[in-house]
Amino acid sequence: MSDTLAPPALQPSRASTSGSSVPAHCCVSVTVIIEHRDTLGRLLPAGTEVELCDITRRTYTARIDEYGISRHEGVTPGRVAWQLRDLQGQHLVAVDDEPCDPRQAAAAPPECDVVADETTLRATYLPPPIVINLRKDADASAPDLLSDEELEQLRLAGNNATLFLHGYNVPFGGYHHFANWEQRDDVTERPMLVPSGSARIATIRQELKGVSIHLPPRAWGNHYPSSNDASSDQLEALLNGSAAHSWCLHMEYRLNAAAGMQDDDWRPYTRIVGVAWSGDTGTVDFFQAELNAMAAGRRLVALLNQLHEAGISINVISHSLGARVILTALNILGEQDHYQVLDNLYLWQPAVADNALVNDPSQDSHPLGMGIFPDAHKAVRNVVVLLSQEDGILGPPPADTRSFWRQLAERDQAIRGALWLLETLGADDWLDELIGTAGGAYGKKWWVFPSGLSTPITQYYLDKAPAHTVRPPTPSQPPVGPDPYGIERAARGWQAFKEQAMQEARDALASGDALPTYHLLAPLAHHAVISEARAAQYVDTLQALVARHWRAGKTPRAALGHIGFGAVRNESRFVEGKLRAKNYDFVDQTLWLFDHSGMRIPSDEVFEKSYKEGIYDRIKESSRFGRYE
Repeated sequence: MSDTLAPPALQPSRASTSGSSVPAHCCVSVTVIIEHRDTLGRLLPAGTEVELCDITRRTYTARIDEYGISRHEGVTPGRVAWQLRDLQGQHLVAVDDEPCDPRQAAAAPPECDVVADETTLRATYLPPPIVINLRKDADASAPDLLSDEELEQLRLAGNNATLFLHGYNVPFGGYHHFANWEQRDDVTERPMLVPSGSARIATIRQELKGVSIHLPPRAWGNHYPSSNDASSDQLEALLNGSAAHSWCLHMEYRLNAAAGMQDDDWRPYTRIVGVAWSGDTGTVDFFQAELNAMAAGRRLVALLNQLHEAGISINVISHSLGARVILTALNILGEQDHYQVLDNLYLWQPAVADNALVNDPSQDSHPLGMGIFPDAHKAVRNVVVLLSQEDGILGPPPADTRSFWRQLAERDQAIRGALWLLETLGADDWLDELIGTAGGAYGKKWWVFPSGLSTPITQYYLDKAPAHTVRPPTPSQPPVGPDPYGIERAARGWQAFKEQAMQEARDALASGDALPTYHLLAPLAHHAVISEARAAQYVDTLQALVARHWRAGKTPRAALGHIGFGAVRNESRFVEGKLRAKNYDFVDQTLWLFDHSGMRIPSDEVFEKSYKEGIYDRIKESSRFGRYE
């Protein structure tokens, strides 16, 4: 929180960044005073260690006091540089109101000349990044809510919050940590903190906990040891974090750029709120990832309530299966009669059914009733779907693209076998069958092979459901006895399963919890409270699915991120009305977004048409992003 203490009188800054030499009559040593604040005007935390280096390569360590000041005495006049030793993400963006590039400061801070007996510098830093960890494997101490300091950060930064939820198969990851620099005399690979007038032959430790801003890979190649031969992708991994942290970092930088931030002045830079969840369940275990998404969405409700009750405007961007996380939270809020909690929701390539946002649960085609979020619309003012028919994960490519592959196959004898596979399996895209993931992995999520619904559901209920239910009894060989095929055992097992599920529903209701915990009924976690009737119907539906040997009997509806509202608007007056009122809208990216995750490192066209026109320009119509106008 911001400090109300008055700092001691500060001398006007007499620092220079012009590179002038030190006067011959200058004193033997000087005192350097640095006032540390972030771009929101808050003093940096007292006790933070600051390491300053002078022209002789000596370092002077001091701690920030209660007034936000570090005092470094006995410094040799001339060039100095400094770094924060213990704070993550507090990147330097200005000295004495002169902007500096934090991407360069991360490797070599700006240097200032100090020549007076006492020189005061005013340093301005970015506020820290904000990440909420809703993963199942998160440390028990990881909070689901924002701290008071984080809430104040959002209030001061325009009184709004933009949340980002990543998609499927994204681990937690982390920000990039610099390795210690090795001793070297190569002037192009200057160690951290050594001012440019020094001999530069030194071992200086780089103590940054993590770099939480986007670093352009090629521009940074000469700052990172042994990176000259690395590819752009390898440099990305080295510099810009990994997994969920990398996604947040890229999303945050592009949103700020779309809002108008220039690379020569980062002081307007706004932090988003990254939300991590357990989507990394393996490439074929999509159903378990859906369960994890709903569990995370259930926990997300508290965060959305916290922001809403604090009077902070909320905008949310989700990617891929992250849509199920936020739609679960919104459906619960809608069931609880919380209206218009969010200003805007941007579903980027959402991996949910195209009719997920209808208000009629009877239209749900999911075999277990997990496809529709009928009350989600109540908790959000506007929903925008960013779709692309060229997304090979969510569905087959457009007809003209399939025609291209067919023509190519007909001309090339080497791949005629692929054309045979296309005809034999009736697949939409033969390339999908060859690589197993692209061209419609989403549409195959109910296939019996290789995993489909059977394996994850069986695994989930292995220690929860009664015997002889999701794993049917094995017939005796030879068939003897009163129940050789296990029919009666299965019937007793399913009856016990239903009674236990209904009891769980009764116990949850009796607990009085607004969001009780469910185990047997976890696949229905997108509902706040589950009734006995719904619990019984769920078990009946599951029993019928097992009896059909896990065959859903239908194909999944097309993904919302692949076809948008094109089909469902003709089936639902509700959706058509929302589209006419512009409460539901879409951005068709088919002509410029060609893969499922193409927005993480976007082309110029994706940046301009998706980030700027598709998201930021729409946010500012009804809400705000940071302090941008």
